[in-house]
Amino acid sequence: MKHVFLILTICLFFCAAALPAQTVVIVNESVSTKSLSVKELLDVYTLNKSHWDDGSRITVFDLKGGKTKESFLSYLGMTEDELKRIWLRKQFTGKARPPRALTDEEEVLEAVARTPGAIGYISERTYKTTRNVRIIAKVK
Repeated sequence: MKHVFLILTICLFFCAAALPAQTVVIVNESVSTKSLSVKELLDVYTLNKSHWDDGSRITVFDLKGGKTKESFLSYLGMTEDELKRIWLRKQFTGKARPPRALTDEEEVLEAVARTPGAIGYISERTYKTTRNVRIIAKVK
């Protein structure tokens, strides 16, 4: 009986580890906004919204690629190419600069933690509550 329990425990552990982690949107603790809708996130990531409700500047961080980015873009209803075209158009018209694309989720977490007004997205398993960030949205 002990062997069956051990085998089941091991199976559950590996099955849970294989499941994709939920993507979360994080902000620096200086951001007073408590939550963002999909439309509001889209406005931030298409650079149509450049300031938080309190007037402070939004600094947007992006990931260079991966499953977390795919999940986030799917949530927004956009492809990476669509978003890049929007960013390039804004850059060429002088309205905004594209977000800084970072290599991995730890780098995004660190950048958001040290940048007032910052926003980014990472997998929930990367999120650590001890940092200067908080979750503002969960990608469904």
